[in-house]
Amino acid sequence: MRPLVPNLVRRVVGRDGVDLLLDAVPYAPLPWGPGAVTAEPAEEQGLEGDVPNRPPVVGGIVEHHRARLRVTEVAPDVARLRLWAEADPMPADDGGGLGMLIEHPGLASTDPSPLFQVDEHPFAFRFRNLLRSGGGRRQVHGFPLAPALAFGDGQVSVSIELAPGVDVLGFGEQHGRLIKNGQRLELRNEDALGTGTGHTYKGVPVFHAGDATVFIHTPAVLRADVGATDPTLLVIEVEEPALDMFVIGGGPLKHRLSRYADLTGRSPVPPAWAFGLWMSRCRYRTRDEVMEVARCMREHRVPCDVLHIDPDWLELDHLNCDFVWSERKYPDPAGMISELSRLGYRVSLWELPYIDSASPLYEEAARAGSLVRRGDGSAAAADKTGSDGRPRGLVDFSRPAARRWWQDQHASLFEMGVAVMKTDFGEGLPEDAVMADGRSGRTWRNLYPLWYNRTVWEASPHGLVWGRSGWAGSQRYPAQWGGDPETSLAGMVSTLWGGLSYSLSAPGFWSHDIGGFYGRPPTPELYIRWAQFGLLSPLARAHGLSPREPWNFGPRALAIFRDFVELRYRLLPYFLRVARQSSELGLPVLRPLLLEFPDDPGCRRIDLQYMLGPDLLVCPVFSESSEPVHADVYLPAGADWVDWWTGEMQPGGRWLRVTVPLERLPLYRRADAEIETGPVVQHTGELAGESGTADLSSPPV
Repeated sequence: MRPLVPNLVRRVVGRDGVDLLLDAVPYAPLPWGPGAVTAEPAEEQGLEGDVPNRPPVVGGIVEHHRARLRVTEVAPDVARLRLWAEADPMPADDGGGLGMLIEHPGLASTDPSPLFQVDEHPFAFRFRNLLRSGGGRRQVHGFPLAPALAFGDGQVSVSIELAPGVDVLGFGEQHGRLIKNGQRLELRNEDALGTGTGHTYKGVPVFHAGDATVFIHTPAVLRADVGATDPTLLVIEVEEPALDMFVIGGGPLKHRLSRYADLTGRSPVPPAWAFGLWMSRCRYRTRDEVMEVARCMREHRVPCDVLHIDPDWLELDHLNCDFVWSERKYPDPAGMISELSRLGYRVSLWELPYIDSASPLYEEAARAGSLVRRGDGSAAAADKTGSDGRPRGLVDFSRPAARRWWQDQHASLFEMGVAVMKTDFGEGLPEDAVMADGRSGRTWRNLYPLWYNRTVWEASPHGLVWGRSGWAGSQRYPAQWGGDPETSLAGMVSTLWGGLSYSLSAPGFWSHDIGGFYGRPPTPELYIRWAQFGLLSPLARAHGLSPREPWNFGPRALAIFRDFVELRYRLLPYFLRVARQSSELGLPVLRPLLLEFPDDPGCRRIDLQYMLGPDLLVCPVFSESSEPVHADVYLPAGADWVDWWTGEMQPGGRWLRVTVPLERLPLYRRADAEIETGPVVQHTGELAGESGTADLSSPPV
């Protein structure tokens, strides 16, 4: 048995104002099976005496450790639980400047939460009928399967009992099935190397279980056993000495998600042009390549608003951003941007927060104190920096002066007319780093993407980034995309799962790479099916290692792609209305069916369809067949549905098997909804004032 170090909360021993005083004893996992054991007598541990094969309990000296538990009312139906060792400071009301929380009048509340109830011995807790601790769950000999609360050894844990039929959702952009029951998750943001690797670019420590939403307010690595060891238990372990946990109840998931946004912020609405098509490739090697794509898009009458240039705009262009423009590859950048503007395009540029040690900016950043350091004062190096062997320094976003310095590097680009930066990477903070605020790289790793994207977003002329990494609160800095999926049906479905999961964790604006990012070039059929999904997503960008312009996939693909881009532009008034409502209410644009239809049990496990706003039902087709295929579609109860293509009315609450040609995907609108539409234009600059798209709409359908 490993040494007894973490401390299992055993009883309440007193009160000090709003704080409960807790007694805890060291425990360890059983060496021969599931369960936790202490050095206490068998009776104190609650063990069974009559089970014949119960192993002997070896007693010993029982150490007692004290902790404090404070549970306060943040707002009606919102409670905050904080647990910390008595000798340590209480977690700060505002999070100590971590940046996940926004200002909220209830954060410093000392009013006890009426939701909270406690059993003093053996210790257990409940939040009314929302959730209860899992410490009472035991194996046959009486050993608890997990502590209700535990602390020590630099970590804390909490267990929650999962009642029969309770589904768990959330935890950020996870690329597995929407319902997380049966999964083990680690929230440690990574350059995931794809969407099918089991890693995530955007973990978020918020989850939904039954009628409760729980937000673990932490930057630390978090592990969740979501009923994987025991289907009736959710066990959360956090690599931090204190627990800061918000519990939200009082309504359906849509309401609770809005209350969560009260704590972590709402997403502002991107500009109207951001809802048009973004065309991109990794990489356009020269200015001539970009201009050729720009002209071909207009010649083929494919509407488009944004052209993105990946790292080749830089002279030193491999895992480096030193803002040294390559006049060799992209001469006269101001002239290029002006020419693209006359054609109706905005320009997006790539960046990452790493600086190659071969760059002159590296020494400047080091002298300015803008780079992350190790404990010995030397410059830290980003993880996974490539085959050339040179280290890449990281901007220290925990230092205000470094954030201002990084923003200053962008000034000339924005002055020249660059519209938006693609804030790539940000998941590579090494564990041996020591940030300016004194926290370790491992502790700051999840926080780093939040502050990276915030820094660039604050400097942006349009309040927009295109970010890959994130954490709790990242929805405040739109927008995010789903990372690097494989060009396969598996990559397409894992992308959708990631978007649905992220929508319940960081409600706002999300997108993905149409066609997939890496692997063999997509077949024309995969490209079309992914484009139909992507062009009916909150934001739409085609991107990949190989060309993603539609004429590269043949005349049929070009025609279908154009049809769906034109559909997207016709729907811009609807997109903008939903965007405003989503921002006001703290809701995502891409929505799982169960979010919009909580009273329909038929929606519960559906994660291959989604709602685009409240009124459009989208059913991506996961097939590479060039011939018509059969697709199963569920129409939610509580509404009648109209086939977008035929106008045929269908009652809700049932499954349909439909035959879908390559030119279509199943698309339905609520029969009682008015979907605003507008004219087909080649770019939003052709609309009056751009943001006035809704004023130019045709009669709703």
